[in-house]
Amino acid sequence: MKKISFLICLLLPQILHADITKTASPETQLIEWKLVEQNFELSIIQRLPDQTYSFFAARGFPKHISHNIANSCVFQTIIRNNSKDKNQSIDVSLKKWHIKINNKTQPLKLKKVWDKEWQQSDIKPASKLAFRWATLPTEQNYEPSGDYNWGMISFGPKPGSIFDLYIEWQINNQKNSTWIKNIICPTNR
Repeated sequence: MKKISFLICLLLPQILHADITKTASPETQLIEWKLVEQNFELSIIQRLPDQTYSFFAARGFPKHISHNIANSCVFQTIIRNNSKDKNQSIDVSLKKWHIKINNKTQPLKLKKVWDKEWQQSDIKPASKLAFRWATLPTEQNYEPSGDYNWGMISFGPKPGSIFDLYIEWQINNQKNSTWIKNIICPTNR
């Protein structure tokens, strides 16, 4: 029985009560939520809808699609593996992340969802490629000693919405997770 309990514990995510720092940029007043836990570092930083709209419009997206992206709560996201242990890799799958808003849980709006919406649209291949390169990979392995990546994530809600974010990551196949509470989708200023 002890062996089965031990195996179940290994398979379940370890829910952490991690410290999340929340700071506002003095220049822009945009808020960053930052988590550093067991060499896993995550930063999510607000982007104004106008910033996101301009970014995608400048890459050839039609105005209505740039507007849809901009109004889907897009944040700049940075993930880093700070471990000095050469054997400690970190795996992240955004497919396992979700948000809770108005007591309902929903997945993130990932690249495949956007791709499906755009199947019948007139988006140029170069624009779609720019979107793929500008957004955080859906799944990635981060090697030790500072391996990192950054990109945009679309959480989905409209500007002004407040939600909680469930995140999950694996360190050497050990699942870890936590919630970041009261994330605010920014509105234009």
